Amino acid sequence: MSSKGLIGLVLATAAALIVAIVLAAGSGGPSADPQSGAAVLPELAKRADDVARLTLVHGESKTTLRRQGDLWVVEEKSGYPADPAKVHQALLGLAELRYVEAKTRKPEFYPRLEVEDAGQKGAKSALVTASDEKGGLLGEIIAGKRRIDLLGGGVDGVYVRKPGEAQSWLASGTLDLAGDALAWLDRKVIDLPQEKVKEAVLIQPDGSKLDITRDKPGDPLALKGASAAAKLKSDTAASEPANALAGVELADVRPVAEVTFPKEGVVHAEYTGFDGLTIKVTLVEQDGKSWARFEASGAGDGEKAAAELNAKLSPWVYALPDYKAKALKAKLADLVAPPKGS
Repeated sequence: MSSKGLIGLVLATAAALIVAIVLAAGSGGPSADPQSGAAVLPELAKRADDVARLTLVHGESKTTLRRQGDLWVVEEKSGYPADPAKVHQALLGLAELRYVEAKTRKPEFYPRLEVEDAGQKGAKSALVTASDEKGGLLGEIIAGKRRIDLLGGGVDGVYVRKPGEAQSWLASGTLDLAGDALAWLDRKVIDLPQEKVKEAVLIQPDGSKLDITRDKPGDPLALKGASAAAKLKSDTAASEPANALAGVELADVRPVAEVTFPKEGVVHAEYTGFDGLTIKVTLVEQDGKSWARFEASGAGDGEKAAAELNAKLSPWVYALPDYKAKALKAKLADLVAPPKGS
């Protein structure tokens, strides 16, 4: 986002938020708090685009988001890219926080609002620290319980407290601060929908082979190399393995050097698209997860796509969701109808 982008969004919404706060506080009457309407994190609100590091502590869990050029990465996941939309929403939410009214100063009541000190076991609060490229502090807050539409008119509330201060507050704003590093990752891995697949070849650790193919887009998927007696259970029986690389999202990720792929006991799959793109997948079971390594190659229109995929995927190994791993483990016997009379 440009240097004025996030700040512009903050200013565009601030007026509406302040109006809601004033109304909620009694239109500035005697009971209205003098801080009502003020930014909770004024320096961050002014310099939201200067934030280069965002640290979140939930209980004993810590997540560090770091800006790296045009990307945000998650340090606890070896610098894997973060979900840019999620980071943007977090920064916008922090910049938009406005005080509404003072709440408890008594530590024994902090857990009710979930603004107890973060970092301790069982704490539900989130300690959020934002700093610039040189390490200068731009804002720090303990974010607590969220209250949807608490102030009416679609304006949410959240309880907050500054670290080291006794006073807690109700603030206006919306914060979505995920609880662990995995939740901040850009989960999209690869997307090759089955309608673009010309051929899919799956070879299992026992050597069994499943070859699904078709001549042109729109043709039904057919078995290749199977006996004449082998018939698909249904017209859609081959769709699940053919669709295994459609909309793949990671369940976890590691640098490629951290996962060993032995010569035996692995699944090999190769998907060829009508555009000339070929994707090879190697799948291994380790630590109770199905880890996949991807390698792309291409000819013609698929050459550029292959280069982009390799640049993105080759440094990493991905834990796949169970249903995707199951699709890659499909065998011929899973798809064909039993012989008549059996």
